[in-house]
Amino acid sequence: MGDAIRILVTLVMIAMILIIVARKYYTATAFLGIGFVVLLVTTLITGQSAIAEGGSGNAVVDVFEVMANAITTSLGSTGLVIMVVMGYVGYMTHVKAAELFSIVVARPLRKIKHSEILIFATFVLVVIVKLAIPSSSSEVSLLIATVFPVLIAVGISKETSASLLMVATAIVWGPSNTLALTAFNGVGLENISIPVYFVTKEILPVICMIVVGTIVFILVNKYFDKKEGVLVSRSELPELKDVKELGIPKFYAVFPVLPVLLVIVFSPIVQQYITISVVAANFMSFLLVMIIEIIRKRNIRRTFEDSKALFEGMGKAFVSVVSILIGINVFSAALNQVGGLKILAGAFAGAGGGTITIAVIGAIAAFILIGIGSSISGTLPLFSSLYAAFAASEGELVNMVRILIFGGSLASAVNPIAPTTMIVSGGCNVPITTIIKRTIIPALACLLTEMIVCILIP
Repeated sequence: MGDAIRILVTLVMIAMILIIVARKYYTATAFLGIGFVVLLVTTLITGQSAIAEGGSGNAVVDVFEVMANAITTSLGSTGLVIMVVMGYVGYMTHVKAAELFSIVVARPLRKIKHSEILIFATFVLVVIVKLAIPSSSSEVSLLIATVFPVLIAVGISKETSASLLMVATAIVWGPSNTLALTAFNGVGLENISIPVYFVTKEILPVICMIVVGTIVFILVNKYFDKKEGVLVSRSELPELKDVKELGIPKFYAVFPVLPVLLVIVFSPIVQQYITISVVAANFMSFLLVMIIEIIRKRNIRRTFEDSKALFEGMGKAFVSVVSILIGINVFSAALNQVGGLKILAGAFAGAGGGTITIAVIGAIAAFILIGIGSSISGTLPLFSSLYAAFAASEGELVNMVRILIFGGSLASAVNPIAPTTMIVSGGCNVPITTIIKRTIIPALACLLTEMIVCILIP
């Protein structure tokens, strides 16, 4: 296929997905179906296998192997985190700890008259948590379980709450920033210390993005809340339950956030000796709560029965989110085989001009390409190699790559097929189109802010 046809097929695929999602068809089957058809047709036309190495020996059979690999990938990484986190949420809901947490936290927060203060505080909190949980998928899964219910309880609409989590988690930074490590290695700067880069190059742009991003976010989402009739009046909020009605000890309010606390404590920002994964933190918390339940209830059989809520929650997460991730992986494989996004990225990367012009074009191009469905890991290296060729000095190169990294990460806030988008949409029960139209302007505001800061203060 020619380059023009590849680009056209790519754009048609993305347009079809957006139309299907907007019409509320079952998303998982839509991604899976379109991806499968494109893979099969492309394979029949080109005769090339969709699997570069280790295929079955037959290009058509490899299409089905791609689907098998999609299931394995989805269950083995992001999907596992989502299932375990949502399973733990289900268990917390069953033992009423989740409701207790929402009541305890929401009661004092309701005294704050201006929701703008709560939105700003949440934005800051989410960005700070990123330091301990670099994975956006893992972070947003935990935030849906803990922060999202509190935002709803204090009178912020679910549409605004979901969009807030999307924008804030799109700011990728920190001493464990693997995205920065990959980008710098791609341009030949293997000796860059990411912790030093974090302290000297990331903090100021992130602070500016938080301030500007929050202001723009509040204005945009207030407009959409009024337009869509979902604006919540504080006077109309239902009274919070008395915690005594729940029949559980007050210290149970800690349990829903226990996995988050464990991840933070066992992370490089607190100590350097022990680390713990999100999955392990949730299972550790689950076992601790079970032990406490056995001691409190003095009934092992009943506690074991209650533990089914964890596995039932995992099953619900598979149906609502992980199944969509499987479809996305097949769809992404089809996008990669067609190759239209790679061609577009190469065209953007070929733009001439001075180093600052190249940096700005690269950041904007990465934002657009990743925003319409490309992956960060697959897009950034194209621009990184361009920066390496044009940079006049190492210091300038570091700044150019910094502009690119922020531009690429912010695009995840508007990417309709990003894992974080699916997690937020499924976990918060908010349509993808609703989320994206509320996040695109704040994300662009953050993009413009980081470019200005990085240019003025290299």
